[in-house]
Amino acid sequence: MTAGRRPDDNSLDAIESVSTARRALKLESEAAVLRSDNATLREQLALRDHALDATSTFFVIAQFTAPEPLIVYCNKVVADQHGFAREELIGQPVRILAQWVGGNSNYASDVAAALRGGHTFHYEDEVTRRDGSTFWLGVAIRPIFDGTGRLTHSVAVGADITAKRMEAHKKEELQHKLLEEMKERERMVIELQLAQKLESVGRLAAGIAHEINTPIQYVGDSVHFLRSAYDDFNHLLDSCREAIDSLPDTPVRDALRLQIAESMKKSDMDFLSTQMPKAFDRIFDGVERVTNIVKAMKEFAHPDAKEQTPSDLNRALQTTLLVASNEYKYLATVHTDLADLPHIVCNIGELNQVFLNLIVNAAHAIHDAGKDVNTGEIKISTALVGDAAVIRISDNGCGVPVENLSKLYDPFFTTKEVGRGTGQGLAITHSILVDKHGGDISVQSSVGVGTEFTLRLPVSGRATRASI
Repeated sequence: MTAGRRPDDNSLDAIESVSTARRALKLESEAAVLRSDNATLREQLALRDHALDATSTFFVIAQFTAPEPLIVYCNKVVADQHGFAREELIGQPVRILAQWVGGNSNYASDVAAALRGGHTFHYEDEVTRRDGSTFWLGVAIRPIFDGTGRLTHSVAVGADITAKRMEAHKKEELQHKLLEEMKERERMVIELQLAQKLESVGRLAAGIAHEINTPIQYVGDSVHFLRSAYDDFNHLLDSCREAIDSLPDTPVRDALRLQIAESMKKSDMDFLSTQMPKAFDRIFDGVERVTNIVKAMKEFAHPDAKEQTPSDLNRALQTTLLVASNEYKYLATVHTDLADLPHIVCNIGELNQVFLNLIVNAAHAIHDAGKDVNTGEIKISTALVGDAAVIRISDNGCGVPVENLSKLYDPFFTTKEVGRGTGQGLAITHSILVDKHGGDISVQSSVGVGTEFTLRLPVSGRATRASI
């Protein structure tokens, strides 16, 4: 035995060699497993990349680092769509995709606020590529938090929604076209109803006017005859008095004069001689009024001509006021200020309907305001401004709320109770003035104060206005 050497030293060395070999084998085995796991992970990551690169959906992962988030992953379509190579984006600040911001200067702060609050940020805008071309982007950005609740990453999923936007735009255009076609149909229905209404009213009014005109002529002629007979009777009576007065002064003359005086007193001739002329005047005035109403009805209900002709607007307004007097005479006093106007090329029958609608509306508004003939006022004025005749019809009625002003000319819109308005009067008015005569109509109104409609008609007719 060698000095200083333990008898079992060889055994210890052998044991140590075996232990080292075993550790090496174990480490090699673990390394092999790790290499296998890494290979599997790489295959999985490659599969993920291929899958994400094969989709048209945008996919971007950003890491929240100071001073700004960095792009740690994006699929190929993001790079291609924005005009970059993928390598140019990875590791770069997210601001390299500044075109996502579009015209929204608050984009970055809005995204950060939403993500820190744990919310998904949704965004749509037209963005610009690197080459200056544009497309519509739709994106949803979601937050990712670690186990401690700290925001570490965000995932943006989006797409090119240009085609979708174009399709939506086409649908909007189609809906707009359908709406315009519906409005056109409504306008045609209104015009048909207007034509039928005017025709019916015209026939009825013309027939009534004719029926009234004949007997009123009889009344007028008879009254003229009676007035003439009354004058002849007075002349005869005066002649008799003169003849009696010319007789010699005898008891017979005195008896005759006394008899005549008693007869005149018994017949109350003094009263009749003063009151009968006044009665005749009242009858003549009434006959003249009826005659004027009949004439106005005939003018108002004159069959509509297909062509526009020069017409007197002031006369048409006066005629309409006479025809519509029953609508306002107990509600309002009418004030007119009619300027000298040239004859306006128009369809006067249709304009009569316009004036009637506005006057009746004014009367209804005054009634709704609780006013009467002492406090209600309707003002009508005409003026020549440039190449247009301007008609203003105003009232001091209840007025129209601001939210209803834009709806006034919509078919079937009305604020009146059921049975008092159809909602077609102003729609018809707008159609006649704007569509048929090339004019304009505007309105100003204040609740509790009143309403004023301003009508403008080209003096030379629709054709002249359309050619300007």
